[in-house]
Amino acid sequence: MKINKLPASIAILSLLILVSSCNQNNRSKPDTTIPPRYAIQKEPVFNKQGVIHFIRNQTDTLATMNIEFADTPQKREKGLMHRRSMEDNQSMLFIFDKEERQSFWMKDTHIALDILFINEAKTIVHMAENCQPYSLKSIPSFEYALYVFEANAGFAEKNDVKVGDKINFVRF
Repeated sequence: MKINKLPASIAILSLLILVSSCNQNNRSKPDTTIPPRYAIQKEPVFNKQGVIHFIRNQTDTLATMNIEFADTPQKREKGLMHRRSMEDNQSMLFIFDKEERQSFWMKDTHIALDILFINEAKTIVHMAENCQPYSLKSIPSFEYALYVFEANAGFAEKNDVKVGDKINFVRF
């Protein structure tokens, strides 16, 4: 006895097409508010919000820098992450809600930084110079700090900024 395979093949093919078309109709549209993992993100742009002065002996200004403030939990969390470069006169000043020991890392940070920890009296209490990009190593303040200043690596050495120097900043 010979079985005709053609009707069975057509039935299976029709069933597959039907199932396939049903699945396409039931798919939800992608959420366009969530970027895909492979999406190219725009580099954050520096937003000058003030200036900061580094002072020694109450009269000697060592350096003046443009600053962008990180003064909310979201801004502090992001910091300088994802920036590929920063001009020599640009920096970020983190302002915390209370003075306490701070700790930073260089995750997703593409540029080497000098990180200065500053207490409530606006005195530099600790400096971490030439912090390396992408490092997950903790960078602690060791002392209580209300402010943390970040600039390109080499800032402190170039401007002779040291622990004990003071800051003063103006917000625009």
